[in-house]
Amino acid sequence: MSIRISEWQYAAIVPVIAVLVIIAHSVISNNDTITAESNPSQRLTYTTSWIGNTYGPGGELPGKGKHIQLSMLGMAVSPDGTVYANAPWDEAGREGGVYKNGDVLGQLDATHGWGRSGGTAIAVNDNYIYIAMTQKGRYGVGYPNSDDKWYCVRRYNRSNYKGAKFKGGNGYDNSMLIINTNQGLIRGIAADNSRLYVSDTPNNKIKVYDAQTMKPVKEWSVNQPDKLALDKTGSLWVIQNKTNKILKLNTETGQVQGKIDSVRIPTAIVVDNQNRLLVGDGGPDNQIKIFTNLDSSNNPTPDGTFGVKGGIYSGSPQEIGKIRPLHFNSITGIGVDQDNNIYVASDPSRIYAWQAGGLTVDSYKLDGTLNWKLQGLLFIDIPDIDPADETVVHTKNQQFKLDYSKSSGQEWTHVAHTINPFKYPNDNRIKKTIKHNAGAMIRRVKGRKLMFTNSMYTESAGIHVYRFNPETDGEVAIPTASFWGSQFDYRYWQDKNGNGQEEQAEQGEYNQGQNYGGWAFWPDDDGNIWIGTSRNGIKKLSLKRFDSYGSPIYDINNQQSFEMPKEFQIIQRLEYHPKTDTMYIAGYSPTFNTRGDWGLIGNRAVKYINWSKTPQKVGEVVIAYNQTSKGVRPDLPKSMAISGDYLFVGYVDNSFEKYPNRYPKVRVYDFRTGQEIGQINPGPEVKSTTGWLDVPMALRVVRRKNGEYLLFAEEDFYAKALMYRIKMNP
Repeated sequence: MSIRISEWQYAAIVPVIAVLVIIAHSVISNNDTITAESNPSQRLTYTTSWIGNTYGPGGELPGKGKHIQLSMLGMAVSPDGTVYANAPWDEAGREGGVYKNGDVLGQLDATHGWGRSGGTAIAVNDNYIYIAMTQKGRYGVGYPNSDDKWYCVRRYNRSNYKGAKFKGGNGYDNSMLIINTNQGLIRGIAADNSRLYVSDTPNNKIKVYDAQTMKPVKEWSVNQPDKLALDKTGSLWVIQNKTNKILKLNTETGQVQGKIDSVRIPTAIVVDNQNRLLVGDGGPDNQIKIFTNLDSSNNPTPDGTFGVKGGIYSGSPQEIGKIRPLHFNSITGIGVDQDNNIYVASDPSRIYAWQAGGLTVDSYKLDGTLNWKLQGLLFIDIPDIDPADETVVHTKNQQFKLDYSKSSGQEWTHVAHTINPFKYPNDNRIKKTIKHNAGAMIRRVKGRKLMFTNSMYTESAGIHVYRFNPETDGEVAIPTASFWGSQFDYRYWQDKNGNGQEEQAEQGEYNQGQNYGGWAFWPDDDGNIWIGTSRNGIKKLSLKRFDSYGSPIYDINNQQSFEMPKEFQIIQRLEYHPKTDTMYIAGYSPTFNTRGDWGLIGNRAVKYINWSKTPQKVGEVVIAYNQTSKGVRPDLPKSMAISGDYLFVGYVDNSFEKYPNRYPKVRVYDFRTGQEIGQINPGPEVKSTTGWLDVPMALRVVRRKNGEYLLFAEEDFYAKALMYRIKMNP
């Protein structure tokens, strides 16, 4: 969530603020909270960097940060090479981004907040931008009634990105054209200077309007119309949703004059300056298919491709998933400018929603030479370092390579996308039933690399385990085990035949598990999984062995139990380090009132040694956890990370921007003394701006071989992750 509250996002944030104000009032009377408002004597120095977004936000845009939006499901390119984008959601309100020459020009005004959100279609002519949007009701004059939704086209001026009103227009500024109410998304828009064509997909119609007056002209019945494109001879090309056909329509009569059915999954469409039809294939081919003879009475002629067949999944087995020029990954937009440069948007969230995202926008010369690339790769995500190589970083979907000699925000290179939806369609990272996978934890166990992911809602969604086999799957993470479920149905899945698929019960891959009812999940360096329950102590699921496929086998029926330590009434987070037999626990002390404290780490952290034998408490921190009677939330501890004697605690707050020195985003404690030794806030490298920590495990910390500490932090607001480079001082 954003900490920057303005007109365009206020309505989206108010409910969250209300919840946390309730939290504040529920614990204000506790006598075992502490107030730590003063800035301690810093025993650390740091610089701020980031991973996963071309901009961090860096640069200046009036009233906005400079970042690449997290998704792009619709794209239009004007003759001068300006890219106009549309996404259903961007945390910072950039559903309608505007880009040129690899830079950010700005964003369409007010696409976010007050019930507004973006969509999947956009078009541009000489004067206007037309963007598909959703406008919800209950916001007063100029909005839909009650709980209604308008699925509409909003018109903008190209000159200033502001709404362009018209007679009879709807919305607060009379710039919205209602296509349907409560029926569904608009999936296609095309425009020239005289006509506007709109796919009213749920009503199986293409509606035609005057592009200047926005008055209706005609409509045609077309089954499931999706993306649209106009050619140079007056025909309209229509992708049919679900049928995967492309139709050629006469723009006067709407009659079908030709079709294409040779593209596996058409996802984007445009006509270039040579009157060639370019179609993005979002299927296994992952490339652009080219068709000519558009003005012929016969069906168009296939005439080559652009991009490598198979996209990022092409090449030798060892190359699968690697990021390379002309290797696309789920094409969502194509554009061509007056100089014949080709623009390609690739966004895996097209099918699998935000958890599978990783937006890239490429500009190529006609011969395939890369002009520039933009990236907005991360959302609800936290990186982790590969223990075998401190230059390799994983997030839940991506892999990066770090060069520590480079300047802030330039250290990272995107090297791989680790999901293969064609081979592993049941991967929990792309399941819509698994809400918001959130970050990676990388472990090396007996020479094997494992990845563990958890959820934004850890208490119910559990943890998912992945293995790697570079000889067969390159950089792709292969699903291998899951512990997940709900209060009444908690399951353990183990891949027994090595195919990475969750088989049905008759395959013997499912076991009934337990709902542990807590927020504390931790995979240790030996691959064991530790679970801190809310009130019933700690469970350990031991990794017994690896099978012949390299899958870890867990002893689900022989879990080791540990009693609740006397220092706690509830365990909220834990970390166990087997090499030193050290356990770290955070939670609520016995006298603490926890009403309403959903997902926070608690008010106390304790370090224990000899945990597996005779646990001995050797360090304790009373965590800053206080509110004010006015509802300001300076100290709500949301996440923690630990390295040796140092405890890093990340906070949710809405007051950092107003009081940057009083209310830090991260406090650092020393277990040896129990004292706070430093505070970390986003620095000038990112314009001192960040969003909230939303997820339970929103921090990762790693100590490099040279003694530098890397602290990664969730940063959804600008579609990236923060990376603090920290030096501890004596």
